[in-house]
Amino acid sequence: MNDFTGRIKREEWKPPKGEIRTVRVTLDTAQYHIDVTETAEKGTENVYGTFNILMRRKPKENNFKAILESIRDLMNETCVVPEWLHNIFLGYGNPSAAQWMNMPDLVEVIDFKDTFLDANHVQQSFPD
Repeated sequence: MNDFTGRIKREEWKPPKGEIRTVRVTLDTAQYHIDVTETAEKGTENVYGTFNILMRRKPKENNFKAILESIRDLMNETCVVPEWLHNIFLGYGNPSAAQWMNMPDLVEVIDFKDTFLDANHVQQSFPD
């Protein structure tokens, strides 16, 4: 295990408590390039396709040109981040597109099953 500075802390290791775990993985860009090239050339298994990564950076670090270009390049890749994540969490694109009324597959009729007894019950539930 590494501490927050990246140094190994073996002498302070204790067995984990509880059931919730947070795993932080440091991805090596050079190894990623080698793996992707090998996958394309030899048809080996693409393990990176099974990763779901959410990236958050400190605001001061985000203003470097290299960082912004890397993020832009990642966003231009296909299937890197789901479309709903672009609009809602990353602020990529039109933020109003994530509102329920602007969704393309807007449901016009909702089957409430047995939620309401009758029309009067609906009116009492939503007085305004």
